[in-house]
Amino acid sequence: MAMSKIFEALKRAELRAKGKDSESPGVSISTLSYTERRETGRIHVHIPVFIYGYTPGGAPFYEEAHTIVINGAGGLISTTSSVQPGQRLAVTNEGNDQTQECVVVSVRAKLKHSSHIALKFPTPMPQFWRGMEIGNSGAP
Repeated sequence: MAMSKIFEALKRAELRAKGKDSESPGVSISTLSYTERRETGRIHVHIPVFIYGYTPGGAPFYEEAHTIVINGAGGLISTTSSVQPGQRLAVTNEGNDQTQECVVVSVRAKLKHSSHIALKFPTPMPQFWRGMEIGNSGAP
């Protein structure tokens, strides 16, 4: 929900910068076109991963998890561990045993004990996801 408020604020600012007030009659925020901000396309795929990190209290944790969506810059992972945006994690792809440090970009609670966390690599790492050609196919 917080992200939608941020996007609405950005859209209003964009309209104001163009000389149009979002409160003006006939101007609807929903009529703005969406521009893809990702550098690479998204692929919906289930890849088993291990995630490693530290709890807010400093205790190390480890969890077997899986991806929901991936791209060359990171991915969306389903997890039961409690993490926070800005937290650094290590993620190991079980398929190729590659490990990469990443940063938690966002956390969305999905079920009682599960969350979807968006992760971003320090630099794009498409080879991390089993050598898949990410971003070259225009995947949704």
